[in-house]
Amino acid sequence: MVKPSRQILILTGASVLIAALATGGYFTYRKIQSQHAATQLELEQLGYTSTGQAPSSSQLKARMQSAAATPVQQLIYNLTEEKEKLTQANQTLQTQLDAAQEQVKSLQEYRQLNEYFAPKNFDQKIIQIESDLKSYLRRLPDADRFSDLQIDIMAIASAQEYRRFAQQNRLMLDQAEHDRIINDYLPGYAFCTGDAVEVAANNALEERMLAQYLRTKDTSLLSTALRQDFLAVIKPCQLALRQSLDTLL
Repeated sequence: MVKPSRQILILTGASVLIAALATGGYFTYRKIQSQHAATQLELEQLGYTSTGQAPSSSQLKARMQSAAATPVQQLIYNLTEEKEKLTQANQTLQTQLDAAQEQVKSLQEYRQLNEYFAPKNFDQKIIQIESDLKSYLRRLPDADRFSDLQIDIMAIASAQEYRRFAQQNRLMLDQAEHDRIINDYLPGYAFCTGDAVEVAANNALEERMLAQYLRTKDTSLLSTALRQDFLAVIKPCQLALRQSLDTLL
């Protein structure tokens, strides 16, 4: 009797193994397909569609009340509810974070304004503006008709109007805004003030009193007549300047 060769036995065994694996794989595939179909059916019963729009936990709960929920449906509901809670918590935290950031921004702006308008800091700024205006006015040929004291008064009055405008409106003027006011608005007011001084003051002593008054706002430095005369002639100058500056707001 002829014995089968070793190679034939191996091939036969391999064929049997492959057939077994193929049969097992087929049944496994069918089982997976069946489970997938069942899960898909449960999802559809809960309101899931192919459009990808998932129902909310309240919608899921309403659908689950119509029939006993399966373990899969209960799991989906629990996960959906937890996701919504996390989303809501995240939105609440984001709202709180945005509010905190806005508060920090407001506090920073408040601190910057307080530092900007601190008496020492702002007084130094006004002194510098006054000095710059004096230098600027003295370079103008049209200012030759005014004395040095009158130009000082013109610069003092203009710098004080700058102070009033910035403080009244709580404005932190940037360099461009600062330069525009200095170059385009205050020179005209300065000349108007110079003319007002010539009308109101009768001599150099009264002019010096006006200079001190404009710097300190101490009305006791002026006689009643001088104060009334000066206020009468300076008022139109102030009104015109303030109306012009208001257009910058």
